Amino acid sequence: MIRCLVVVLAAALATCASSPQRAPEAAPAVAPSGIEVSDLNRAIDPCTDFYEFANGGWRAANPIPPSMKRWSRQLLSREANQRQLQAILEALSSRTDWPAGSIEQQLGDYYASCMDEGSVETAGLAPLAPLLAEIASARSSEDVQRIIRRLHRLAIPVGFALTGAYDYQVPDNTLANITAGSLGLPSRDHYLSPEPRFAAVREKYRAHLAIVLGLGGMPEARASKAAEEVFALEKRLAEASLDAATAADPAATAHRTTPAQLEQLAPRVDWGRYFAEATLPRSDLNVAEPKLLQQLDKELKDTSLATWRAYLTWQLLDSASPWLSKPFAKASFDFRDKLLGGATTMRPRAALCIESSNALFGDALGQKYVERYFPPAAKAKVQELIRALLGVMKEDLTELRWLGPETKKQALEKLATYDVQVGYPNKWKDYSTITIRRDALWANVVAGRKFNVEDNRKLIGKPTDRELWQLPPSSPDAYIEPQLNQIVLPAGFLQPPAFNLEATDAVNFGAIGIGVAHDMTHTFDSLGGQFDSAGRPRSWWAAADLEEFGKRGQCVAEQYEGYFIEPGVHHDGKRVLNEAIADLAGVRLAYLAMKRGRPGPAVDGFTPEQQFFLAWGQYRGAAESLEYQRQLVKGDPHPTARFRIIGSLSNLPEFQQAFSCQPGAKMARSAEQRCSVW
Repeated sequence: MIRCLVVVLAAALATCASSPQRAPEAAPAVAPSGIEVSDLNRAIDPCTDFYEFANGGWRAANPIPPSMKRWSRQLLSREANQRQLQAILEALSSRTDWPAGSIEQQLGDYYASCMDEGSVETAGLAPLAPLLAEIASARSSEDVQRIIRRLHRLAIPVGFALTGAYDYQVPDNTLANITAGSLGLPSRDHYLSPEPRFAAVREKYRAHLAIVLGLGGMPEARASKAAEEVFALEKRLAEASLDAATAADPAATAHRTTPAQLEQLAPRVDWGRYFAEATLPRSDLNVAEPKLLQQLDKELKDTSLATWRAYLTWQLLDSASPWLSKPFAKASFDFRDKLLGGATTMRPRAALCIESSNALFGDALGQKYVERYFPPAAKAKVQELIRALLGVMKEDLTELRWLGPETKKQALEKLATYDVQVGYPNKWKDYSTITIRRDALWANVVAGRKFNVEDNRKLIGKPTDRELWQLPPSSPDAYIEPQLNQIVLPAGFLQPPAFNLEATDAVNFGAIGIGVAHDMTHTFDSLGGQFDSAGRPRSWWAAADLEEFGKRGQCVAEQYEGYFIEPGVHHDGKRVLNEAIADLAGVRLAYLAMKRGRPGPAVDGFTPEQQFFLAWGQYRGAAESLEYQRQLVKGDPHPTARFRIIGSLSNLPEFQQAFSCQPGAKMARSAEQRCSVW
């Protein structure tokens, strides 16, 4: 698969406007803050169980909510992020005198239209009526394809999806990437697996199809028949699709295809008209799943027009349901959120409107977020921490004795090109061409979707812009792009507990510093080792070095094999190996960077060294249900929260010195037991 540059409707970042006006930098605090003292459980010896010592107080005071399987300060920060975004949007929507076309007017009026449930109820299906009528009048394959093209412009990927993505073989170039289209169920297994749980979902899905088609005006008997026809069509497409593991493998889905070969794959698709209407170049592209495209071509020939009309109607109604009247919204919730997602109650309307605002106008909302919550001093401080980490990583690689010269040279070349994007992109998207009204929610959704689709299509045939983000700046998540050798840290992520401008450097290195250093090591391990410094798929490790890496990793695998969550249930050391090695290296490298800088004073009776380790224990600390831990151990590459903390710190003599741990203490592995890779 070629990695798409755009998360649909969320992060197609492109041409810029001027930098935002930002509030004056806040004055520095009189004294830097340290760790969260109230989180501690002082009844526990840190050398016996550092996990409980560092965050046991917080977990005791904050039990896991009934609707959750896990709870932590990181998850709480996501709720804080939503409150921040809500405050911004409510302030903007409270005014109607913003200049037309400004991001303030667009965000304010969009949020107001989304929150105006009365107008949404009154409008009913009227906003969709013209397109529904066009679908109902389709009388030929050409009509069906015309509607498919129109739905694609609305980010409804019927049959297939076409987006701009960097070339897997030559990532400096962006080309058109054709991937699997939207199916109503989450995976191929949901259509084909004989397991009872999937069979039960299929039965309820067919009922859901009939309900939604009925809400769209189809008579009950016809809706039931159409639901079966739509399901059968989707099942045939699913049969021609890749399984989830193969679809997630970039090498397995990289199929460079010429325009002539594309015509041969699916000759009934009017590719000439598709590319012309989308103003796309007729050049080489990637087809992620050729067999699926062939099946779609067959369906255009064999499937009845009545079924196609029902399928297109379903695709439109399903995509629009959250923005339509309550019966549609409830039907969508009952199936997607409740049955598939496990939700118990519908989210507040504000949560839906915040999410939608961010998805459609992420850069605009990001600018306002940065103005309020991420001053220039915060960006400068994070960049300072990053430079320190990169410097330590370079020294560590240079001095690493077990790594051979050629592999070391390649690793240093990758490190030299490692790209860390902090806070917000260097250029902002310009939304001034979009018209947003306070009284037309679906029209606003359409306008935002069209803009993002067209914005993405403009990337095709051009050099890859490495400054385009896949998440909005206000996102509470960060991400890495292994092939682009890049990590992106949005302003919404760089909030407590990950980063705090008022905290000591020791605390920040112990939280965000360890996290970033962890991800830096993925540049060289089995993930990043697949790509060279230019992002081309090429294994650059010498065989002898790989063998030595494996030997050193075996120590870590054996350590984690001994970590049990309950009698008889322990971690799979091989499964968690990469993440455990990255945790171990991340703590060590961030500690060295902290020590070489200005770690700050003792705070609340804790030395800078103790603050560093406590920050890690509190940042990664989480209350996890036993059920959640069982699921994690069974299939996740990350250890549980307890063992991410205990496993990494117990290998470090620096931790043992900081807390005066005596030989034989549980948190003090002996010199013979200690694991060291990077």
